[in-house]
Amino acid sequence: MKINSIITGITLFAIAILSSCGGSGSSAESCMIFGDVPGLYADYQTQSDKIKQAAEKSETDYKKASAQIDELKEEYRGKIEEAGKKLAGQPIEIAPGEDFKIVTPVTLEFKEFANSINAVFIVGGEVEAAKNLAIEVSESWLKSHDVQYLYLPLLLVGCDEQGTEVTSAKIGIFKGLQAIDGKIVLPAGTKAELQTVAYNSNDYENYIQVKSVKLAIDTSKL
Repeated sequence: MKINSIITGITLFAIAILSSCGGSGSSAESCMIFGDVPGLYADYQTQSDKIKQAAEKSETDYKKASAQIDELKEEYRGKIEEAGKKLAGQPIEIAPGEDFKIVTPVTLEFKEFANSINAVFIVGGEVEAAKNLAIEVSESWLKSHDVQYLYLPLLLVGCDEQGTEVTSAKIGIFKGLQAIDGKIVLPAGTKAELQTVAYNSNDYENYIQVKSVKLAIDTSKL
């Protein structure tokens, strides 16, 4: 009876560990943004580093390590693509705000690899300005820019438990800006042109901290 209790305890502990980890063969946590993808990149990077460290400084070992990394890369490309495609149709839980209206849920779906390992995702959904958004600019700046050619990047921002921003990714742009009373104004009802977003393979430690997600516009270049 005591042995059975110990085995049961071990089994329940193992189930709890597996439940807390991301899927798709990753031993890392699943994230609010990009799901299992960040964890897979972290796993790939860890294993790749181990191979590099194990290789001695000789041409033979270098070639062997290079071949192993190429095999590892192909393996994880498949895992990342699979995990990315599973995101299709899964809405990102975005905190409600006064500035933006989510007409249809924002989603991500794997599109392609931008290079050997970095993945690009299609951003789906529909977002529009919920009210007139006015941005202060200097008079000299306004005179030197033609507003009709300007656009504002739409950002998907991840925040930690304290509400501090830890991730930020451009997912689209707002056009149709106007100059009113010396300010740049994004009119209410203006729809964002959602685009694609690339995942930065070194961002896992930031994405696992994300506990809430919000939308914002980038005004840093105004």
